[in-house]
Amino acid sequence: MQLGGCWRLTVILNMMQMVRMIICVCRGLNTTKVNDAIAAGARSPAQVHRHHDTKINCGKCCEMVCGMIREQTGATNDDRQLVAAE
Repeated sequence: MQLGGCWRLTVILNMMQMVRMIICVCRGLNTTKVNDAIAAGARSPAQVHRHHDTKINCGKCCEMVCGMIREQTGATNDDRQLVAAE
């Protein structure tokens, strides 16, 4: 029984760590902030940053943010829209 309790504690600690994971080092956006922006309707990395009054700096966060958007919205690669470059 004790082993099961340790396993649950490990899972909970891992989930808590995921909640606090930094996604954008340049702007200090963590998973909670990105998730908040997605819940508010952000559908691109630029929109996530705009939600928090920041701008994309180096762009290394974009792939992760796009993956989080796909996960939460159920979007697939076929659902993507072509957007003109800014």
